[in-house]
Amino acid sequence: MGIHPFSPEGRQQALQEMGKQTVDLLIIGGGITGSGLARDAALRGLKVALLEKVDFGYGTSSRSSKLVHGGVRYLAYGEVNLVRESARERKVLKKIAPHLIHSLPFVFPLYKGESLMKFRAGFFLFDKLAGSTKSEKHKVLSVEEVRESVPALRDPLIGGIVYGEYITEDARFTLLNAISAAEQGALVANHAEVTDFIIEGAKVIGAKMTDKLSGETYEIHAKVTVNATGPWAEQLLANNRFSAPKKLLISKGIHLVFDATRIPIKGAVALKSPSGKEGFMIRRWNYVYVGTTDVQHDGIIDQPQADRKAVNHLLDMSQECFPDLNLTEDDILGTWAGVRPLISEGNKSSRDTSRHDEIWKIKDGLLTVAGGKLTTYRPMADRIMVSVGKELGIELPDNHRTEEVILPGGDIKGDFEQFKGQMTKKLGDLGFSDETAERLIWLYGTAIEDLLQYANEDPAWLEPIALGVPAIKAEVRLALEKEMALSLTDFLDRRSALLIFSKDHGVESAKTVAHIMGERLQWSDEHKREQINIYLELQQKHLTDSIRV
Repeated sequence: MGIHPFSPEGRQQALQEMGKQTVDLLIIGGGITGSGLARDAALRGLKVALLEKVDFGYGTSSRSSKLVHGGVRYLAYGEVNLVRESARERKVLKKIAPHLIHSLPFVFPLYKGESLMKFRAGFFLFDKLAGSTKSEKHKVLSVEEVRESVPALRDPLIGGIVYGEYITEDARFTLLNAISAAEQGALVANHAEVTDFIIEGAKVIGAKMTDKLSGETYEIHAKVTVNATGPWAEQLLANNRFSAPKKLLISKGIHLVFDATRIPIKGAVALKSPSGKEGFMIRRWNYVYVGTTDVQHDGIIDQPQADRKAVNHLLDMSQECFPDLNLTEDDILGTWAGVRPLISEGNKSSRDTSRHDEIWKIKDGLLTVAGGKLTTYRPMADRIMVSVGKELGIELPDNHRTEEVILPGGDIKGDFEQFKGQMTKKLGDLGFSDETAERLIWLYGTAIEDLLQYANEDPAWLEPIALGVPAIKAEVRLALEKEMALSLTDFLDRRSALLIFSKDHGVESAKTVAHIMGERLQWSDEHKREQINIYLELQQKHLTDSIRV
């Protein structure tokens, strides 16, 4: 076996290769846009390099609402094409990542005074745009059926509608696209920050980059460079004395996390409070999260934090929609905040601003992509590749392979539910709790076999990372050997989802994970302590206690 491209050695090899040759396409930014673009370009046979300054999904792509959704609400804005594209893409993403894109019945309750026929007309159109099969089409629910899925929902309820959506783990989904790109020959590295563009005459011919782990600098030459840095796109251009043709509107959205015993819903529900607040609640494992705000954000875009006004807004909405549950701030387990890079449309609010994407030619050899959303990253990459082809002066083959090549862990034979049943029994026989088994199947798919393989060498790899935590030590080893996790936060936040979806936000796990990572990456005791302190500081920012009034 050769070196895995997402091992520490594979990353180093990629950096050295980047410095030796001229690539066809250099992509800056390892969010879903950049990672998906790298995969698309590599599948078309281009020589590709992908650089991410922190980690895959570090910005927007690990702080979304975790939905692969059809965007039914955009019908109200007349964005039929966006809805059609989003709704149809969901099936493609489910096909290439059946282990990470999970069905989510979404209940839309109706209250006294609302017209069932009006809302059904919208869902009829949505089903048509989505190409829904008979089993996928929306259904009308009685009051009793609504309450079966959403107990304690406020009155005066008159019924509801249920339609199909999908939930994912956004950071891992982004990571899998980056890994898939590397498996197709792309040269990929995280913790690699682009500092300057290389300009020759009137053309951008690549970029200078610093390896943030070693301090080494590299010059990467490329025929075309794409700035896919999302919220940082304008900043990267400005740092190099370039300007964007349009302004970005940075919107912040936050979410609150509760224990599912406090809000015992199934699936998801759209929320409409008597005072006019709107949002949603989504069940994930033993948690329920509430979202989301959509307001202009003028603060720093690195590691945005929930703010008091947004927390109060979502908590008030939850209390109004579930008056009998007596929810208080003490029930909030944690929060997360993310920023969306929208293309400004003058005086429009962030909520009313379109989620469409645009490609801007900044200079010969340099493109910038702006806007877009997770669900439509694949057709977005296709549109970018049209511009890349023009810059290269070549006719590119189409991107049909991006919907045929399965993402790592998704090579499930047959039906996912059947796979889930078989794997649940297998893990149960090994002594895993149902909670641990569900989490592992949900996140890793067939890569669970890698985790179990480690146990053949040493059964200790199957031990929990910490007492009562539904994660195992083998996950850390997998993240090190095949997922380019190079910091404690890389693992606890973006590989394992323990920062947001665990009772203690990964605090009890931090020491064990730092020890395992430190052994492999040759960290000193001082560096281990530093990594733990950085993580604990981040973890504190996700608690309501840390939010200033």
